Amino acid sequence: MKNGSIYKENQFFVFTLIFISAFSFLLYLNATHGRFVYDDFKIIVENSFVKEWRYLPKIFTKDYFSLSGEMSYRPLVTISYFLDYAIWRLNPLGFHLTNVILHTGNSVLFYLFLRTILDNNKIVLFSIFFFVTHPLLVETVNAVGYREDLLSATFLLVSLTYFIKSDTLLYRETGKKSRFIVYYAISLVAYLCALFSKEMAITLPSLLMLFVVFSDQRPWPALARRFKGIYIGYLAISLFYIVIRFMVFSNPALKTAYQPGGFWVNVFTMITILASYIKLSFFPLNLNADYIVPLATHPLEASSVISVTFLISIFTIFAILCKTRNMFACWMVWFFVTMLPVMNIIPIGNIMAERYLYIPVMGFCVLKGILIYRITDRVTLMIGGYGVSIIWKNGNWRDELTLWTKTIARSPDSYRAHCNLGNVYMERGLIERAQMEYQTALNINPKDASIHSNLGAVYSKQGLIDKAFIEYKEAIQLDRNYAQPHNNLGNIYYNQGYLDKARSEYEEALRIKPNYSHAHNGLGSIYDSTGEHDKAMEEFQKSLYYDSRYILARNNLGVNYARRGQIYEAVAEFKKALAIDSNQPQGHYNLGLAYEKLGKQSEAINEYNIVIRLDPNNLNAHYALGSLYRGLGLADKAIDVFQKILIRNPNIVNVHKNLVFLYLDSKNDREMSQYYLKELLRIDPSQVEKEDIRQVLNRLK
Repeated sequence: MKNGSIYKENQFFVFTLIFISAFSFLLYLNATHGRFVYDDFKIIVENSFVKEWRYLPKIFTKDYFSLSGEMSYRPLVTISYFLDYAIWRLNPLGFHLTNVILHTGNSVLFYLFLRTILDNNKIVLFSIFFFVTHPLLVETVNAVGYREDLLSATFLLVSLTYFIKSDTLLYRETGKKSRFIVYYAISLVAYLCALFSKEMAITLPSLLMLFVVFSDQRPWPALARRFKGIYIGYLAISLFYIVIRFMVFSNPALKTAYQPGGFWVNVFTMITILASYIKLSFFPLNLNADYIVPLATHPLEASSVISVTFLISIFTIFAILCKTRNMFACWMVWFFVTMLPVMNIIPIGNIMAERYLYIPVMGFCVLKGILIYRITDRVTLMIGGYGVSIIWKNGNWRDELTLWTKTIARSPDSYRAHCNLGNVYMERGLIERAQMEYQTALNINPKDASIHSNLGAVYSKQGLIDKAFIEYKEAIQLDRNYAQPHNNLGNIYYNQGYLDKARSEYEEALRIKPNYSHAHNGLGSIYDSTGEHDKAMEEFQKSLYYDSRYILARNNLGVNYARRGQIYEAVAEFKKALAIDSNQPQGHYNLGLAYEKLGKQSEAINEYNIVIRLDPNNLNAHYALGSLYRGLGLADKAIDVFQKILIRNPNIVNVHKNLVFLYLDSKNDREMSQYYLKELLRIDPSQVEKEDIRQVLNRLK
């Protein structure tokens, strides 16, 4: 009977694992169809760092911040992006699949962890399914750029589980210590990995103490004993991480401050936010990608009074439960302890976000599991409702347009949402719509430098250079350490021929952001224009060092190689540029010119034809093709190409000149030659003084 019972229990365990895995994965299956959204572009799509293995060693240097775009030291997350890109390139399906797999794994790990500390299987199962189906987790799973929360939770759960196992072997069971070292080592390594995924894991030692306090009959002596033993490893790792994070790998660009109004405004506001987090954990309604939190400037404001009253009620219940060391209180503590890193004690960039709740909400899921077990049997209905809402909410994250349109519908005063929607329209070439969104964003928050810079880019696209100039200057005035508007001003000055002013702006952009590939390319263009070609080469190479996929710098480097007579090197650069984007006309045009210099006429003709197919109005490619045909004696083809140029622009001197000679020398058509000669002299009467034109005039008499 005993063996049969164990067999059935094992069967149930295996079935439960399979069911949790399948259920969790299927709920987020439609998330894999989503595109890159929100911070995914900065962290992955536009970030060359994760696209080349040669950068991997830089993870362990201070260059990590400038190259990766991360504000905190999270090397394991960055390594996961390296791996994803190596497998999937820029196919978002693969990146989303990794997130879904991580979340599925976390669901299983949370189940395994709960089985080690809770005796009631029903509570464990209720808790797990509340976690799997909790709508608050949708943001974290769908946004690839928020993977740090998933990865940190993975290692944190492993560390907790193996702490419980090692603690049991060391202090609660006698004669079973042979596996202690293995379990303890796994727990410590997992804790270190959790910290290097996201700093929120720093709360783990507090959680370890929490479970001892609520599970041991004599908690304080038990804690004292563990501080002399098993806790030492966790405290040592915590100290090691703090040294690495804040001394060795501190980010000089990370400058955060409390909300306007100072410390007490921050306190009142965070009390309101904490109350909102509790409400969302129990009742996940009206979820949003960007929360607009009004600053609580006074303790007697309605929001502050309501929030404080609510929290006092929660803490009163907590105090009563703590007297009996009720497990309900234990999971309340889990929530509040794991929330500490995002309570703006140390200022953070975004004071409220759903992703911050990925680990804390586990505590509330267990609380729900306990409550549901005790008071109702309608758990299936609740879990089913949550599950359906997850599948529905995944759709909100399928692309940028959907995400920000939905966000604005819920939070019309979100300047970030309007700005991001403007970016979507800008990317799609809908300039007027982008302008409208940026202006709406500025009406809400006129002090945001990035919005001014984006609006400046709109004006540049529209040819309103004076307005663009004003917006870039305003962006710089608002944020002296914002490199992009300096670079954009440099572009304006360069295009207007003010090379000294352009150089000054590019150099300032590089002072702020030394790895700014666009500014290095701009500075290289300045050196090119002033004849300092060696310096230009150096800047183009620096640009490509920081972003090897920057096509403009790649083409500029190729042009410089060609100028030096290093044609094969030039061809190599142009081919690299085309490997990144085969539909860029300039790359094919440059490659065609290089092939001509190598005497590869057929390859050059092919490249020029590709340019014309991609950009029918590219007159340079038409002219190069016509000239090449003329040089090869293919008069009919040359004439055809030159006449197509004149359809688009009938006033190009050299085209008329070519047609004069083609009709006279190759076709022996004096009438057509005279026609184009007449047009040539109409456009440029001074051509009559040219020796070759005088000879033509004599021949046509």
